[in-house]
Amino acid sequence: MYRHRSTTMEEEALMLIDKYLGDLIEEVVYKYKYNVDLEDEYEELLRYVFRRLAKAWFKGKDFTFEEFERVLKNARRRRKQLEIVLSYLISRYAAKNGPIYIRHEKDWYDEMY
Repeated sequence: MYRHRSTTMEEEALMLIDKYLGDLIEEVVYKYKYNVDLEDEYEELLRYVFRRLAKAWFKGKDFTFEEFERVLKNARRRRKQLEIVLSYLISRYAAKNGPIYIRHEKDWYDEMY
């Protein structure tokens, strides 16, 4: 699997994730108000997303930088599905920070029923 390779290769994979998914990751965090500080946690979030996607897509098998890039390009073509997957992964990442969502005044879940 990719994690057994050098740190440099993982850094290259993170650059690929940033290149192909970075804008969508930021969009999902802001759209759903996830409790993730992109300024401080962005690289850690990319690592988390990378590990989960690599595990799901390659099922523990070795893969190359080129294979990973090809899969990322293909994933971007199915933007809505990718947004759902990223939303799930980001929510799991945010859960380690405590509440998944950042509370804002007058959000729908703040109302008393």
